[in-house]
Amino acid sequence: MNDRKIAGGTRLYINITNACNTDCPFCCMYSGTDKGRFMDFDTYRSILDSCAGELEVQLEGGEPLIHRDFLRFAAYAVNTGRCRKLIVLTNGLELDKYMDRLADLSVRSGVPAELKISVNYWLLQTDENHLRRLKKYILAAETAGSVSIRLNVRKRAAGDEDIEAALEQYGLLQYSNIYYLQSYGKLKGSPLYAGPVIVQNISSWGLYASDGTFFGQDLVARSEYEK
Repeated sequence: MNDRKIAGGTRLYINITNACNTDCPFCCMYSGTDKGRFMDFDTYRSILDSCAGELEVQLEGGEPLIHRDFLRFAAYAVNTGRCRKLIVLTNGLELDKYMDRLADLSVRSGVPAELKISVNYWLLQTDENHLRRLKKYILAAETAGSVSIRLNVRKRAAGDEDIEAALEQYGLLQYSNIYYLQSYGKLKGSPLYAGPVIVQNISSWGLYASDGTFFGQDLVARSEYEK
């Protein structure tokens, strides 16, 4: 799928890398520390420029915060004058480096920024302070008033009964969207989970792989391509 042109007034889901700083065994994009494709700026710019009219941009991966040009990508989006929202899908492990700069970028541009931060059993095992750090980020975001945070909580079919209690303990339950894992990527074909779906409030959207290839609204095809 090589035609990147889609209508304006849409949300662009852009994988800016297939690399990640962790190796979640259920990753829907097959991402991990063994991957190394990073979108170049010219490709990114052409995606945004080919979308006419207003747009929303979601930077994802892989882990977008490990891309060396992450801030350049974010700044280009908000400086188009057409971007109505900047969204970053992240595991939050590198967020200390970017929280203040994202808030500043949002304030200066007037473009709302939203962080969707992952919570799952693997990240909780990888970083024992994960929930404590997320609480800190949420308090900072509420103080700054320019960045909103939602927690994307993904649970296994069994074994994650304590996650919601832990979220409540840290006062994070009200910021959480809680789902089960989905049967694509590393869980492709799993009988335990339903197929993929994007839960959102926008009807027009399109998906891009980390080399700029456009996949329309086919989540599975993009996932298999990134493999």
